[in-house]
Amino acid sequence: MKIKFHSLLVVFFVAGLVFASGVQVLKDVPSTFVYPADGFLPFNLHRATQTIASIYAGCRFNDPQGVACALLKTDHDPKSPQNDVVVTVIGVNSGAGELLYNVGLKDIRRFGAVGHLEKEFFQPTGAAIDSDGDVAIADTGNNRIALLRHDGLRLTWLKAVGKLGSRPGQFNAPQGVAYDSQRNLYIADTGNNRIQVMDPKGHFRVLPTPHLQGPSAIAAIDAHEAWTFYQQGPYADRLAVIDQKGARLVTLSLEGQGLAAISSVELPDPPMQLCGCAFDYYGNVVATDFGKSCLRKFDKDLKYVVAFGGPGDDDFQFTEPRGIAIHHQFGQMLVAEKDSVQYFWNGADAVNLKVQSSPTGIQVPFFLTERALVSADILDGSGNPVTHLAKSQDREQGNQEIDWAPAPSVRGGAYTLRLQVMATYSSRDRIEKEISLPVTYTK
Repeated sequence: MKIKFHSLLVVFFVAGLVFASGVQVLKDVPSTFVYPADGFLPFNLHRATQTIASIYAGCRFNDPQGVACALLKTDHDPKSPQNDVVVTVIGVNSGAGELLYNVGLKDIRRFGAVGHLEKEFFQPTGAAIDSDGDVAIADTGNNRIALLRHDGLRLTWLKAVGKLGSRPGQFNAPQGVAYDSQRNLYIADTGNNRIQVMDPKGHFRVLPTPHLQGPSAIAAIDAHEAWTFYQQGPYADRLAVIDQKGARLVTLSLEGQGLAAISSVELPDPPMQLCGCAFDYYGNVVATDFGKSCLRKFDKDLKYVVAFGGPGDDDFQFTEPRGIAIHHQFGQMLVAEKDSVQYFWNGADAVNLKVQSSPTGIQVPFFLTERALVSADILDGSGNPVTHLAKSQDREQGNQEIDWAPAPSVRGGAYTLRLQVMATYSSRDRIEKEISLPVTYTK
């Protein structure tokens, strides 16, 4: 599978992509999300820093905010859909009143300036792009939505819609925007405590969501998308919305009906200050936590899955993460933070492992942070396999268990459980997480 991923990281592989053979094994790092496999990007660079932005885009990150990505129809090759996938990215450089975007493999461009007129933005926040090249920007300080078009070669200004007010089509400091696959635009009208929808013809309606308090970020997923797991039922057509100054995450139907909610006090490590959110292929919601400088993953019912990363500028760390975008087909993920943009693949991890004795042998409960292919072996003191417990079993995200019922010929003593998990897409067949646990078998 050949993937050309166009983003602010495009400068790292202007010479072409390099592909490593075999599976990379991770052992002592978190793997709910992973960096591209060794050899996939030249120099294994996965972070666009201030230096990169200055050299290749002629700018500096100045309060980056929203980020969005899409596979444009103009870039899609219908004869080889698996072999030539080009993702276009729009990033909001809010302090500079500009957008950063890519054209082709080698070109990063800037659009806009600080202001209140055409082709200008004032404190812009959210970004959205669809496969037709429709681009929407929440021009927060101007109380409007800017509409642009990316034709695969350039970004052009179409018009701005809205002004300060509370009627349909009017806004009060809108912060979030998201397209569904039918070209409907969902807008987090922050100051008016509501969600508005603009249909493809430009008509506005307000969703009946009176319980929202300052919605600031929004994501959409729907059954008509080409790459989404749920194509019918309650998980197929949904919005994810952050409100209450980042202290709450809710999911809604596309008509505004409340489905699920989780607040800061329900987490094991409150408080949270969520900033951006995105759906993944399986309908999970991944959100950036600005205050804790981490990512938080929630399942399709908004049950808390895991926190990923922490504060810092090393690998698997973040500094005040803001916008987030996930391309569903291959699980590529972009995270904008204070001074850089990071690029991940979807991965899988097993956490909270325990070794428990039972009347029949050994039980090892654990929690999968992503649906994964699971393999498990028991090794002796020399590292030789004693028995195979599982081989590439497709297991669901959530609580799982591996059991070992030793054969009568197995002696008591010290053994090792080797657990291997691999995501079912994105990093599948490229990256695998391996965890080893000591096991004492008393016969």
